[in-house]
Amino acid sequence: MMWGLSSPTPVQLAAFLFVSCSITSPSSGFAPPTSQLLLRPISSTTLSTPTKLNNIYDDWSTDLLSTASSPYTYDDLILPFCDDEAVVECLEELMDSDYGQTMFGRNDMAANVGITGTIELISLEGPEATLSLIGKFWHRRETVLGKAAMYLNARMPELTSITVASAEDLNDFEEVTDEFTGEVLYVDDKRSPDFNGDRETMEYQGLDPDARGPFPPSVFGSGVKIIPT
Repeated sequence: MMWGLSSPTPVQLAAFLFVSCSITSPSSGFAPPTSQLLLRPISSTTLSTPTKLNNIYDDWSTDLLSTASSPYTYDDLILPFCDDEAVVECLEELMDSDYGQTMFGRNDMAANVGITGTIELISLEGPEATLSLIGKFWHRRETVLGKAAMYLNARMPELTSITVASAEDLNDFEEVTDEFTGEVLYVDDKRSPDFNGDRETMEYQGLDPDARGPFPPSVFGSGVKIIPT
């Protein structure tokens, strides 16, 4: 599945090629115990700790990891283990990043325009992670999953499948039907409000609203980078 991304960087493209985001029901079985987790030797590179204007997700998204502009390196990107805690940590990094401010309702900027969406880990079974998208997003839900999937695979290459529990989880609209007749009563828009009309305008112009996001660049001022979708 392509997630409506535009002009991916080489790093993002490589991550996309490795990850499989098939939409399936959770496989039967159980998560491996800690002693059986997929392990990798810890990098000898010490994580640098200068003041960070962006977290590692922002630097990875803008392909800054190999430059002097980033306090991180590519060695810092790969986590030494793949377990529930690591997946949750990476999802937190995505949601707390500068880019995440425009996508997730935990951030004031997004919450103030009606965005309530969040993303959570449901289960991790070997190399297969199942996520849940909760609430209303301004972006398409498949774009949200795509962002999370590429980043998780970049940090934990062991992950080969990143899915949602149900295909309906990715639908931006939901038909509400009569329980007796099956007649469609109305269609529920699961997206957050188009608060300034920009989403509809960009769609009318044949543009991908997710490529810019809900806020024009001027909202961020000169000190914050806009990370393209």
